[in-house]
Amino acid sequence: MKKLLLLFTLGLATLSSSAQSEVMLQGFYWDSYGDTRWTKLTEQADELARYFDLIWVPNSGYCDTKNNMGYMPLYYFNQNSSFGSEAELRSMIATFKEKGLGTVADVVINHHNTVGVYSFPAETYKGVTYQLQSTDICRNDDGGSTLATATANGVSLSANNDTGEGWDGCRDLDHKSENVQKVVKAYLDYLLNDLGYMGFRYDMVKGYSASFTADYNSASQPAFSVGECWDGSGVIKKWIDGTKVNGTPTSSAFDFQFRYRVRDAINQNNWTLLQGKESDTGAYPLVYQEAYRPYAVTFVENHDTEYRSSTAQQDPIKADTLAANAYLLAMPGTPCVFFKHWLNAKSDIKRMISARNLAGITSTSTYEQLASAQLYYAVKTTGTKGSLICVVGKTPAAYTAPAGYTKVCSASDYIYYLDATAAAGWDAVETQIAAEVQAEKEKEQQFTPHTATIYVKADFTPVYFYIWDSNNNTPLNGGWPGKQPATKVIDGETWYYQTVDITAFDYYFNIIFNQGNGKPQTSDITYLTSDKYYTATIADGKVQYTDVTATVGIDVVKVAHPSDDRIYNLMGIEVKQPMTGSLYIQNGKKMIKR
Repeated sequence: MKKLLLLFTLGLATLSSSAQSEVMLQGFYWDSYGDTRWTKLTEQADELARYFDLIWVPNSGYCDTKNNMGYMPLYYFNQNSSFGSEAELRSMIATFKEKGLGTVADVVINHHNTVGVYSFPAETYKGVTYQLQSTDICRNDDGGSTLATATANGVSLSANNDTGEGWDGCRDLDHKSENVQKVVKAYLDYLLNDLGYMGFRYDMVKGYSASFTADYNSASQPAFSVGECWDGSGVIKKWIDGTKVNGTPTSSAFDFQFRYRVRDAINQNNWTLLQGKESDTGAYPLVYQEAYRPYAVTFVENHDTEYRSSTAQQDPIKADTLAANAYLLAMPGTPCVFFKHWLNAKSDIKRMISARNLAGITSTSTYEQLASAQLYYAVKTTGTKGSLICVVGKTPAAYTAPAGYTKVCSASDYIYYLDATAAAGWDAVETQIAAEVQAEKEKEQQFTPHTATIYVKADFTPVYFYIWDSNNNTPLNGGWPGKQPATKVIDGETWYYQTVDITAFDYYFNIIFNQGNGKPQTSDITYLTSDKYYTATIADGKVQYTDVTATVGIDVVKVAHPSDDRIYNLMGIEVKQPMTGSLYIQNGKKMIKR
């Protein structure tokens, strides 16, 4: 925790100019609206903070729909997104910070969505109104088609062409514009100094000159910055150099060529491909190059490369994901673990991170290739506290570690060895992980099957509920638009409701309130496991809803002394005592502790 508090205090220069030992988690995957809601991530704060220093979360701004990953931004200062409300976001960031885990914002400023073709919404923050204008759109946006349409309609665009690559999905912003710079700087300041983020992941930085990243970072002073410059190492290095202020880069960059080298070694079943040739400048990973190693954020999978579905297969690593992560976490640079990999192999990744920490591996550590063969590859990385040997491949046991090294963890496709100094702390690692595994088992064992009822008070008719669950998105009340629910009078008011059985520890369901086929509807309301109360109204052609659970249908009690009666949280898990302000179930009633 001291390390992250220091980063919050010292700011950007700390990460740019010295060795860092951070490990980052990409805290989402594509369409991970259930698994990575702010509330669900907050529940995992203790575990996440124990192993990670940074967590990169999705763009948290409102994008005019609550089923959106945030890469077509519409609002900067409205932070009610597909992943939760602004209040939930603030709670998550604050909880993470308290535990020493820094939250990295996904900053999408290359392009911006519009209302219509050219209009941007006005937003007021701290008494100042911010609004992008049509004259903030690059003159050559969408290859000139935007200009042609604008001219025909008497609308003016910027006189400046784009300073980087274009993207046809939204309006490309002219970062030479003083208005764009004013809006972006206010937004970044809001993220850091109001919401509490500690760093930025800049999306699509090839879309505008690197000098603007330097300007924005100099103005906002994030403790961490990484750019998505999706290209060969030569282009990425040029981008990093372009962010320099007073001769020092103000941002790191994702090491795409490291990812491709690991992918090729696995998918082609040839582990010699990990070594590479320095003469192959475009494909030689940043982390292999001493001068750029401090600015390399390494990764092996992300939301753009993962397998999404049979119709969106992307470019995934097809096997040996443990080996991929073992190599990632044994090497210098700042490693970023993909959320799906974390979910699928927590204990292994915990051991890898722990071994890295025991050896004291940092972003600038040195490494040495020990063996390179088609079926296995061995590398030794020397940290500030000891050395770690990582062997990956189809036959890692074929490699014999030198005397003085102890095997600390392994699977069929990787082995970790630590030297005597680093290995001295391994028993504590195993004790901690065993305790966490046992605690997770106890949570599942304590789960009590229960029902969850969704109530909505609507000022329109008809009302339909469309419900589907976490078991392969199975519809629970027929196809779209669902069914008209039953009604119940509560305190003289009519509520529509439907009850769902919660049958397993990790089971949840989702719902959409709507008026019928082709009629107004809400966005997806996801990850439901307990009773919820909503109000709903139609506005701007959509069904808008508000969660009023905290004020409706709850027995509010003041608890002066602990009760002897059994208490359950809303997932049906027994707890010793509820926290102040939390909802719980006791004697069959839902209550809130004040």
